[in-house]
Amino acid sequence: MAKQKFETHVSPAGIAVYPWLNKPDTKFDADGVFSVKLIFDKAATKKISDVVKPLMNGGKNNPIKPEVDDQGEKTGKYVANFKMKAHVRTKGGDEWDQKPILVDSNGNRMIAAIGGGSKLQVAYEAVPYDAMGGGVSLRMKKVRVLDLVEYQSKDSGTDWGEENPNNLGMIYKLSSIYQTL
Repeated sequence: MAKQKFETHVSPAGIAVYPWLNKPDTKFDADGVFSVKLIFDKAATKKISDVVKPLMNGGKNNPIKPEVDDQGEKTGKYVANFKMKAHVRTKGGDEWDQKPILVDSNGNRMIAAIGGGSKLQVAYEAVPYDAMGGGVSLRMKKVRVLDLVEYQSKDSGTDWGEENPNNLGMIYKLSSIYQTL
């Protein structure tokens, strides 16, 4: 059976939310999943929606959802979810690893850690499926970084302050007192 080919589309520029583009997320899938959610305004969402709607075929899992704030209220923007499996196993027994191609605004490959708030475009394939109520999956192929917000871990911004030699002397004296007790 020949592999079905899907047309590659390019998303409008959107703002990244929780991007997993440099390494796969393995929290819920041991094989790993690369993913990014992009936030778009209504006009930009129409470009992706025009690709997705004809493929939905009554499915209930639309990859485009209204964005909601902390109180559950709609913001007027939309979130599209793009994914790519890091390790693929076919029904025929073939296996391979893959990752999205990351490029800068000039098309040059990049390895910078892409963080939330980055402005991105995604080259993707819209793939319909029937399982679990059916729907469409937006399979990420390539990511273009238009405005990079580099990811920083929670600990990278720690300000340890300056060392005060007087405090260290006091701590040493106190520890000496406790040792003699």
